[in-house]
Amino acid sequence: MRQLPLATLFTFEVAAKHLNFTKTAEELHITQGAVSQQIRQLEERIGFKLFERYHRRLTLTSEGARLALQLNHSFTEIDSLLTELKEDKQSNILTLSVMPSFASKWLIPRLGDLQAAYPDMQLRIQANDKEVNFGRDRVDVAIVHSHLYKGDDFQVPLIKDKVFPVCSPDFAKQHKLFEPQQLVGLPLLNDDSESRFSTPYVEWENWLQKANVKGVKPSRAISFNRGDLAIQAAVAGQGVALGRTPLVMDDIQSGQLIKPFSAELDDGLSYLFVCPQAQSLRREVKDLLIWLLQSCLEYEPESTLTSPSAFID
Repeated sequence: MRQLPLATLFTFEVAAKHLNFTKTAEELHITQGAVSQQIRQLEERIGFKLFERYHRRLTLTSEGARLALQLNHSFTEIDSLLTELKEDKQSNILTLSVMPSFASKWLIPRLGDLQAAYPDMQLRIQANDKEVNFGRDRVDVAIVHSHLYKGDDFQVPLIKDKVFPVCSPDFAKQHKLFEPQQLVGLPLLNDDSESRFSTPYVEWENWLQKANVKGVKPSRAISFNRGDLAIQAAVAGQGVALGRTPLVMDDIQSGQLIKPFSAELDDGLSYLFVCPQAQSLRREVKDLLIWLLQSCLEYEPESTLTSPSAFID
């Protein structure tokens, strides 16, 4: 059935709309005989009748009515997709997929700088914590965590993803936090947004092991499905959260959070800029990448993984 001629199916769909081969021929700019022949050949191929033929009129069989309904739906979808693709091709909009926590804690506060640097850039941001699929999603470029991308597209590492505890200054003062062992009995805040890759508390467990902390059970922590929510709870003095470098340095520099201990968890993970190879040649994509790298360098020089000079013409 996959080898049925598309043109013949379209002819049938038009004929089912008019229930008249003469009007069908007029709309398609072919002869009535060609319409009749295509319908007859289609019926022979599929093995059942599509029309009941009377002296002066046509009616659809039950099978023909079902097929006509499906074809009408399919052709409408194809037409809509072609319209979208044409509009996309004519548009200069750059669609960026970015993880929600990274968007809210790092990207959004810097959008004014991006607009000042590239006032003509038309950027559309999609917050998405799923693995990006450029063949399926209407996305030009993406910023993803390295857990979330294994493709062969154009990739540039942006910034390291180090993990370490953070809390508000008042919380640290109230509980006199100086050593990791003092976390025993204190409320922990957990980001389980990436728990599909491991257990929900694996990062706390790994950090506590690295810091040689005994007697703390991360499973008693309050969990959030987004890292920015866990960080906001820490800012509000609700406990100690594990902060990711790209999500907490602004709050640390502003004094809303502090890093009470020096121990850091570094699993070699990072945030990546990814896009199809063809997209990487667009001027807008290069401009966005250079701006991202420069912004990462200003944000946390020691954690920035790629120099922007590598992409400046």
